[in-house]
Amino acid sequence: MFKWMNLFRGFLMGICEIIPGVSSGTMALLLGIYDQFLGAIGHIVSKHYKKSIIFLLPLVMGMGIAILTMSSLMDYLLTEHTKPTHWFFIGMVLGVVPMMFKISNYKAEFKTIHYILMSFVLLLLYWLSTMNESRAAAESIDVSLPLLAGLFLSGMLASSVMILPGISGSLVLLIIGAYPMIMKAINEFTSLNFEVVPLLIATGLGIVSGLLLASRGIQFLLRNYTYLMYAMIIGLLFGSVFSIYPGLPETTGTFIASIVSLLAGLSISIYMGSKNKQSI
Repeated sequence: MFKWMNLFRGFLMGICEIIPGVSSGTMALLLGIYDQFLGAIGHIVSKHYKKSIIFLLPLVMGMGIAILTMSSLMDYLLTEHTKPTHWFFIGMVLGVVPMMFKISNYKAEFKTIHYILMSFVLLLLYWLSTMNESRAAAESIDVSLPLLAGLFLSGMLASSVMILPGISGSLVLLIIGAYPMIMKAINEFTSLNFEVVPLLIATGLGIVSGLLLASRGIQFLLRNYTYLMYAMIIGLLFGSVFSIYPGLPETTGTFIASIVSLLAGLSISIYMGSKNKQSI
């Protein structure tokens, strides 16, 4: 049965993918659909494809609507209210951590190797966050075969990691330099410039391909190396903060707004996590 609520869930996941550092996998975890989401992607090419399509279709539609309608708003918030917006998402990400520690039963299950893996992943994301400091928008778009191939591969790489809670596809796109181009193409399309359609199709096909390839691998790892994966996800959550961190507010007004935003993000995330009874 087509679940209309998944349109809203997909919309929230789509907003996350617009923001470098915020993962749609994290949102799926908070919404309590992560295991269903991963399983549906993995079974899209199996005999259970009809159930997978019925589950995924409203999610994909919601994500698409969010990306097309919210990219301009998020660009405005990130440009005009940079620090409060980033602090809100820091709160959202950190609010998932208590739920992950609870799910992982870390006191009983985590050994030295788990904490080493967690620290390694955290440091890796810190290093990645320093790799690409430039977030300037692309000035022009010239459609060419090499560009389309590059966007396809970029989409594939981004989607391969975006289903892991803690690291976003948009962060990967930012690191490899494709994020400004894709965001400009989306904004151009919403302004009815259809010359960018080939760019969006190439990126979309890459995203679909990456999801199909990565989902089964992640399911295998979660099934066979459960607690190592939990430790890695916690490291990803902590490490993703480095890419979102906007610095300390300079003015009193911005400081107050940032604190309120941080607490709001934490409160929403912790509340949603407290309602989530599933493991992944």
